[in-house]
Amino acid sequence: MITGLGFVLVCIGQTQPATSGFRQEGIASYYGDEYDGLNTASGEKYDSTKFTAAHPSLPFGTILTVTNTQNNKQVIVRVNDRGPSKPVRIIDVSKAAAEQLDMLITGTAPVIIEERIPSSAVASASSSVLPSSSTPSIASSPQNTSTPSENLLPPPSYAPNRSGSIAAEIKPSIPLAGTGKRYRIQVGAYKIVRNAMDAFDKLKSTGLNPAYERNGDYYRVVLAGINADDVQLVAEKLGTAGFREALIREEP
Repeated sequence: MITGLGFVLVCIGQTQPATSGFRQEGIASYYGDEYDGLNTASGEKYDSTKFTAAHPSLPFGTILTVTNTQNNKQVIVRVNDRGPSKPVRIIDVSKAAAEQLDMLITGTAPVIIEERIPSSAVASASSSVLPSSSTPSIASSPQNTSTPSENLLPPPSYAPNRSGSIAAEIKPSIPLAGTGKRYRIQVGAYKIVRNAMDAFDKLKSTGLNPAYERNGDYYRVVLAGINADDVQLVAEKLGTAGFREALIREEP
């Protein structure tokens, strides 16, 4: 797991190196806030708010879908560490990922882990590591009968404005304040995991609280539970982060 305390865990060769279609079943555990800032086996700093994981043998940078088989909740994580320390477990996930899997209270959960991207398409072990970033977690997406063209936005072009920012355009329009209604704002929908990760981090940097939803092959980056009174402020923060437009719909 974390090596910043001056010790290194010896990998347990219980699995084969990642290949396309890699799949493994077993028990997952997680490590939390107390490890924040310590070096992982890849040399990257551990951040409990990012979606990362420790695995005994998969190359650093491997993207995995982790499914809690008790509740079918899923999260996507990026391998950047070695572990778990107990051979009966197959993966350690970050606290943020554990929260998405709803395993914070139990501490462990039976899971299935599956490789999302072939190893050749991600960073290889010990040679390079993907830039430190949050890997998308998948939240349950509310039913939406809109057509794909209404739901998918291209990756935004980031254009920081040094003299101030222009609020992002909220489509179809900014709702009336004072109604007490809550809204879900979709900032973008991406087929490429890295683009979703970049958008997520830019939103976090402005103080917003983004989440991910799965929609077929796309990863939506959304802001959920936004009060009607706050939509204009959110639009301004999106503009500060370099987003030009976003979609909005009322939550049930």
